[in-house]
Amino acid sequence: MANYKIVISGYYGFNNAGDEAMLSAIIQSLRSTFDTPEITVISGSPAKTSWIFDVKAIPRFGMLPIIKSIFRSDLIISGGGSLLQDVTSWKSMIYYLSIITLGVLFRKRVFLYSQGIGPVRYRVIRIVLKHVLNHVDVITVRDKESKGFLERLGVKRRIYTTADAVLSLHPPKLEPGRAILDAEGIPADKKIIGVAIRRWEKKYSWTNDLISYINKIASLKDYAVVFIPMQSPDDRVASEEIAGNLAKENIFRLQGGYTLDELISIIGNCNLIVGMRLHALIFSALMRVPFIGISYDPKIDNFLSLIGLEPGASVQHLDAEKLYNKTCHILEHGMPPKVWDSVQDLQHYAGENANILRRFVETKEETR
Repeated sequence: MANYKIVISGYYGFNNAGDEAMLSAIIQSLRSTFDTPEITVISGSPAKTSWIFDVKAIPRFGMLPIIKSIFRSDLIISGGGSLLQDVTSWKSMIYYLSIITLGVLFRKRVFLYSQGIGPVRYRVIRIVLKHVLNHVDVITVRDKESKGFLERLGVKRRIYTTADAVLSLHPPKLEPGRAILDAEGIPADKKIIGVAIRRWEKKYSWTNDLISYINKIASLKDYAVVFIPMQSPDDRVASEEIAGNLAKENIFRLQGGYTLDELISIIGNCNLIVGMRLHALIFSALMRVPFIGISYDPKIDNFLSLIGLEPGASVQHLDAEKLYNKTCHILEHGMPPKVWDSVQDLQHYAGENANILRRFVETKEETR
């Protein structure tokens, strides 16, 4: 299986740590499956993606290069994350469906890799999604909710429930993260509560309650609160928007641009992560750092339910006092051991994405 030509589609090249981690996991599995695969990534920043991952990259809206790459390929991978949902944007969903449809029309092998699918609000998009996915080769999803949604939709292809592919990554060392925290002025004698928030335009009063919560945990003796940007510059902007209402003591905002391993290492140096960003929670799980999820999207609830947890709060209802009490409880007692057992199980299932891909390719090769 040398020189296999593979095109990967996803939300890459936008400085989103979760999606870049997903791409890293997919490329890792491809390089363990194929001999010298020729990988092309559709990216918002082709030069940066090419440099970081040592792959060919083409522009996200360069339709001619995309069509040429798909036509010349052996395999199309629609890669991970919440690509097929229309809550964030129905336009982006149509875009990703168009890439998959091109693969189907060109009679290429199409593999949906560790997807989180839904919600899909618009009936016409649900109809298109059903028909397109009934013509792909393999579908793996990261949670049972995604599988249930597709089955109710009428997708007849076999659907494998695995886990978020990011959990198959190898944890980085802690030293680089600690060095960054030192350089950013985070006191070495303080324990760290990392906060990973994002901008969310829907008008709830959650930001006022979040400010009250952060000010309260910043008053904890021996702790520092550190805002960790999972997507730059968006998350830094989110922290800046509330910074004027925060206490000045023991609250820090990381300012640098970090590699994926550096960011995971920073999270590994924390004592607790409080996050809206899904992959802030997944990175915490990977590094065995206790975490609390703030729900703004079903994907947060779905991940937490896989390991027997519920969100500590939501943007619809953020009770600062309740969240503070939960924080103190976890800082004192840690996470229940069964949570880490469940995380270990998910890491096994995450590795199954690569195994399913390998079996699929080998079977196709044998039937040629």
